[in-house]
Amino acid sequence: MTRILSGVQPTGDIHMGNYIGALRQFVAAQHENDCFFCIVDMHAITLPQDPDELRRATLDLAAVYLAVGIDPEKATLFVQSHVHEHAELAWVLGCFAMFGEMRRMTQFKDKSAKQKEASIGFGLFAYPVLMASDILLYQADHVPIGEDQKQHLELTRDVAQRFNSRYGETFVVPEPAIPTVGARIKDLQNPLAKMSKSAESPQGTIKITDPPEVVRKKVKIAVTDSGREILAREDKPAITNLLTIYSVVTGKTVAELEAEYEGKGYGDFKSGLADAIVAHLEPLQARYREFTSDPAELARVLEIGARKAQEVAAATVADVYAKVGFTPRARA
Repeated sequence: MTRILSGVQPTGDIHMGNYIGALRQFVAAQHENDCFFCIVDMHAITLPQDPDELRRATLDLAAVYLAVGIDPEKATLFVQSHVHEHAELAWVLGCFAMFGEMRRMTQFKDKSAKQKEASIGFGLFAYPVLMASDILLYQADHVPIGEDQKQHLELTRDVAQRFNSRYGETFVVPEPAIPTVGARIKDLQNPLAKMSKSAESPQGTIKITDPPEVVRKKVKIAVTDSGREILAREDKPAITNLLTIYSVVTGKTVAELEAEYEGKGYGDFKSGLADAIVAHLEPLQARYREFTSDPAELARVLEIGARKAQEVAAATVADVYAKVGFTPRARA
């Protein structure tokens, strides 16, 4: 089976872009692949976090994974900080990452352009190596990523190849898996920008936990294009985005939706879209409420996942430690 590794930070709320572009596809992938889904709380602290909120958000994200249909008997769902090998391998891999290429990482470059380099935390500089550790620990064949993360995966591949070149075949060199449908669901208020957890306008982002009245309001005030035609075209990015979402939540093709709304206005279209999103999210939200009401069950599921993940991670670290020349610990 192909092994897939994906990590999501427990910061911000999961929205329709995350769901369509990633989580929904993970549910399908778990039936045919060996999937590891990691809640990367160690990555989250590259920026200041409230400790209580981080703990809450971590369990909340686990509940979302389970609510959308991730099955802990088929996939491995776990928290990054529960498996200490992530940090241990990151140190070794950091010795195979070049300072120059780390400085060229997009997020570090963007942050450096906005403020003095001396005021940027080392975690923001070094986290691409931790991401490489997340992936290489589990010998992942494929890593689902967005276009904006391709640079980080390239670093992972480079580090793996350098290690393999020096010490022999150790790591699987992973390939990117970039989704096509829904890969870049756009902001409802700015159809030229990706829907994001950190969007400036919360009205442009539909959270998968938004109640029906909130979903309806956000869809109602979503920006549209000039003209009245409900067609997916390059010069109609707003309607194209809404049609993409509509297609996913109903299972209808975009062409079928275009035919259904031929001659109708944006009001009818938005009303139908809102109804479809609400109906699609209703069972998901019911399951989410069940899981969040039982934190002990969430903790149990995550512990099972951590044990499964650590079994794989420990074997990788043991191999790496032996190859780099670390003296094994003598146990009584």
